Amino acid sequence: MKPISLAAALPIMLLASCAAPTAGSRVSDAEPGTVAYDRDVFQTLLGNHELIRREVREVPNGVETVTESDNAEVAELIQDHVAAMKVRVENGYRLRQWDPMFVAVFDHAEKIRIEFVKTAHGMSVREVSDDPYVARLIQAHARMVSGFAARGIEESKLAHEPPAR
Repeated sequence: MKPISLAAALPIMLLASCAAPTAGSRVSDAEPGTVAYDRDVFQTLLGNHELIRREVREVPNGVETVTESDNAEVAELIQDHVAAMKVRVENGYRLRQWDPMFVAVFDHAEKIRIEFVKTAHGMSVREVSDDPYVARLIQAHARMVSGFAARGIEESKLAHEPPAR
């Protein structure tokens, strides 16, 4: 992972300087399905990353993951976030375009299949592709998301390089 430019980092630093809502507080005044709402849910998850556990199993054509929390509000936000991100990928509603990993994911979105099942404490996801490069991209993205769960806002400040073709 390489550092990002000051121009790209400034909006992130401004977001990071705002206290992330905590579980149990109102997550967002924004309308669900909007960029603002998705950002607020993401920021809340980052701010509560220590309440999240994540397992990733790489399969030949992608990943199978389970992301959960014993905190009911965080578990619900995980479910909300996964469902919203599936819609974004399927419809090409890009986000975090300063991060090369997200650029690559959205550039190959039409080759990604996402299935999920709610669990009692979060979400089980299967994300796969028939394209070998996109499968490696999915695996790299899953490792990056695990970094968000492990390190929260600090990880979200980084730009993540996609795998080489």
